[in-house]
Amino acid sequence: MVDQTIEDLDAQGVCAVVERVHASMVGAEVEQLYLAAHWVDLHSGEELEAQRRRSGRPALPGMERAKRSGADGTPLVEEFAAMEFGALVGMGFTAADCYLRDAVNVRHRHPRLWAALGEGQGRVWQARKVSRLCATAGLALDQARWVDDVTTPYIGSLSWTRFESLVEAKIIEADPQSAEQRRQAAALARFVRTGQSDEHGLKTLVARASAGDVIFFVAMVDRIAEILAVQGDSDSADVRRSKAVGVLATPARALLMLQQAAGDAGAADGPEPEPDAGPQPSGRPDVGGSLASIDPRRLLPPAVLHIHLSQEALRGRAGVARMEGVGPITVEQVREFLGSCHVRPVQVLDVAGQSPVDGYEVPARMREALHVRHPACSSPWGTNLSRLKDAEHVIPYLRPDQGGPPGQTGMANLTLLSRFPHRVKTHGRWRLRQPAPGVLQWRSPQGYWFRVDHRGTHPLGKETDPGVPPCADLAAARPARRLRLQSPGLTGA
Repeated sequence: MVDQTIEDLDAQGVCAVVERVHASMVGAEVEQLYLAAHWVDLHSGEELEAQRRRSGRPALPGMERAKRSGADGTPLVEEFAAMEFGALVGMGFTAADCYLRDAVNVRHRHPRLWAALGEGQGRVWQARKVSRLCATAGLALDQARWVDDVTTPYIGSLSWTRFESLVEAKIIEADPQSAEQRRQAAALARFVRTGQSDEHGLKTLVARASAGDVIFFVAMVDRIAEILAVQGDSDSADVRRSKAVGVLATPARALLMLQQAAGDAGAADGPEPEPDAGPQPSGRPDVGGSLASIDPRRLLPPAVLHIHLSQEALRGRAGVARMEGVGPITVEQVREFLGSCHVRPVQVLDVAGQSPVDGYEVPARMREALHVRHPACSSPWGTNLSRLKDAEHVIPYLRPDQGGPPGQTGMANLTLLSRFPHRVKTHGRWRLRQPAPGVLQWRSPQGYWFRVDHRGTHPLGKETDPGVPPCADLAAARPARRLRLQSPGLTGA
């Protein structure tokens, strides 16, 4: 429906169209889930294993294997099946694998819920959540089906919060002993995690630790926040507490601040008690003497900051920078990050100036250039941004003594892949080529083409060879120059 038609609708008309569009959307979601389960059937792991037994050829390292498609009661599936399904629906291979697993879990372990979806009751995301709750709890097939029998009748009449609570209660009822074991394991689980950076360069820190450690840490955060206020920091208490976390991340700076504050407090309260007066309560840390001789810089670990800057950002204060591990930040934030660092600039990396080599191993400088050109895994819809990806020869390397040409290891024949798409490219029925440096063209087993370049993933349709992109398009794919800064650590206060 075009905007002009929408504008002509009255309230009743909007209600009718919303009802129709919603029903169509829900139906499409269910149809895609059903197709995902059938996709698993078409890529039977049992058949793969049977073919291997008939041929008498064992699976070599890295080759495709059969794996359980979901929890107890689900069939085996070919390991590489998720790659093509995910590419067709705009998912990375990991997300697609989770989607297929949820689909078979619902179909095989929750048959009443599976049927209810087809009758327009419930949503796909709800069914996936129910299947995950039961699978994560380790319920056997008969236990999951019992939960399905006693909960599915309520999926269309209860709010999601109430329905989810019902499912969780029935999971406990299905296996009380395992539920108690999970409770005890959860009580022992400890972690420190961070979320993604937001558009302002801020991260969320979540920690699970013993109550005593958390209480002491929070008390120390409050103490540092108080000292910052005394030193003239006029920000709110919450902002100062967040700054205190940064101070505690540099122990030398925290010790100096605490020592100075303790000394100031001691001077205000009068002279310290005589040594023979016995132990006295004190909040002062026992650091074995004065910290005046400590050079905080010697206590801090070295760090390498990878900062991507445009030419505009380098020349002025405007523009956007990207710090690996943090995300997009402003130029002023770059100054804040580096303001308390001892910075040693490293030569700007020239991505285009990497000369190819004859050996199989990728030189460190060339691998760094590859990471600049391919910060994410270059598989369709790739998400891996780490530096632990495989440097892959697009045209397989052939040793020179076996007739291989010179210069096979170069930017025109290399890309970075996560281990799974590396295996798919090597042992699966996918095909990969690089018509120009930084431009990858994948062909799926069913004949679908996908182009991966600096702008992401672009589905190109089926069968027709996409050919080489236009020269102007390739020129636009040239990556920004990147300034790498090495720092031995942060300075003290």
